[in-house]
Formats: sequence, C-alpha cells, structure tokens
Amino acid sequence: MTVPFHDPEWVHKKMIQISKELGWKRKLLCTVAKKFPVEAFYSHPGRNPQSTPHIYLSAGIHGDEPAGVLALIYWLENFRSYFYPYRFSLIPVINPWGLKQNSRLNEQGIDLNRAFQDTNLSPIKEIRSFLETQGPFDLSLLLHEDYDAHGVYLYETPANLKLGKKILDEVSKICLIENRPKIEGRKHNGGVLSRPLRKNRFEKMGYPEAVYLYFQLQCKKIYTIETPSEWDIEKRIQAHLTAINTALSLFSREKQLFLENDSTDSPKKAIQD
Repeated sequence: MTVPFHDPEWVHKKMIQISKELGWKRKLLCTVAKKFPVEAFYSHPGRNPQSTPHIYLSAGIHGDEPAGVLALIYWLENFRSYFYPYRFSLIPVINPWGLKQNSRLNEQGIDLNRAFQDTNLSPIKEIRSFLETQGPFDLSLLLHEDYDAHGVYLYETPANLKLGKKILDEVSKICLIENRPKIEGRKHNGGVLSRPLRKNRFEKMGYPEAVYLYFQLQCKKIYTIETPSEWDIEKRIQAHLTAINTALSLFSREKQLFLENDSTDSPKKAIQD
C-alpha cells in the first residue's frame, strides 16, 4: 500500500470517503493547531444497542507511530468482508499535528498518552466527552509503535485476560514477537505485559488512554498493541491487522461460549428454583 505516512489531511479525506461507503457517522471533536481536525467515526447502533457488543479502536496518539493509523484505514477498507456483529467507535488519529511533524508529542509539547486525566486539554477533553457518551465498551484496541522494540508485543489491561498470548500466537505466523528479556524494564510472558493497575501510580505520572478506559469507563478488556517502528511499514501494518482481526475473532468466540454456557445452565436454574 503506497500512502503518505505522515499526512493527516490524506487520512481525513480517506476516512470521510470510507465512512460514507460504510454508512458510518462522523463527529468532529475539535480542531488542533488551528487546522487539523480530530474526528471520531462510529457505526450504526442497530436495533438492540444495549445488547450488541461495542468495540473501540484508536491510533495516532503519538505522531511518530503511523502504522496503526494506516492499519485502521486498511481494515475499514475491507470491513464488509469481516461480518463482525458489533458496534464500532474509532478515532483514527488522536494527534494529527504530531502525525504531520513525525512527533510523539502534540503541538504544545505534551505526550497525550500521559494526559487523559486533563479535562481542560484539547483533544483529550473532547475525546473523553465522546467516549463517555458513546460507551460503555466491551473491548478496546489501541494501536501503537515502539522504536526500541525488536518484535511485536502488547499490554493486556487488566491482568490475566488470557487473550493476549493467543493474539500474539497468530501474529507470530507473519512476524517476530518481542524476544528481549524485559520490555520497558518489566518482565513479560512471550510478549504479553499483563499486570494489575495501581491508580495512585498513574495519578502521579499521568493517565494513558488505556488507564482512563479502565478506571473511568470500566472497560474490562483493553489491548495496547505495539509494533517495532524500525520495521518496514507494510510489515507493521500487517501485524496490526492480524492483531485486530484475531482479537475480534477471539472476543466473538468468548461471547458465544458464554451464551452457550448460560443457555446450558438455564434449565438447571429453573429446576432448582
């Protein structure tokens, strides 16, 4: 796929085109640096929005991590072939100024992934408002990159969700999984960083998006997927696409198993009652 890696204007036009084709709605959240729109897109809620699983996806919170942005676009271009029975909400570029400048930080020099507690900062306050209106979410997939990484890895929030290893097992069929003994100074399990969250720690350092989703919106399945930014862009995009589709497939199986078990248990409960 030959596309401009750091062109938020191209992403903006492409997303409008795709959303129209899919019949999705677009919401302008705000404009940053006086020219770059931060936009959200979401599918039709359907007839039973309360019972339909709701999935949130985001990318581009760090402007020097373009593969997640491009992966979301490619995924949406092929969306009709997936047949996922879910509602979707997504923000393809949280930091468009950073994307244009190939910068981790925004135009104010702020790392937006340490600022989700700031209700006065754009675009954080507008994103929070959108998510709190759209939510709750059953699954969140946050697409990132890491220039220190040797392979793909992910954060599983909260700990012990058990799907992270399965996601990486599928990704491992097309590319390397992180093999360093530690990631960001922490031990991991085959590329999965899974640990309990201590709220007081993040209150000191600032809230990442995943921490906000967990504590504020009570999303109980959050995966932050990291690809090595030094790899070829096509390889990184494919890694993200594989992770997205694997996570959604696993989530679907998990929901189906729950429904089957619930159906099996119902007669027993009725007899006991």
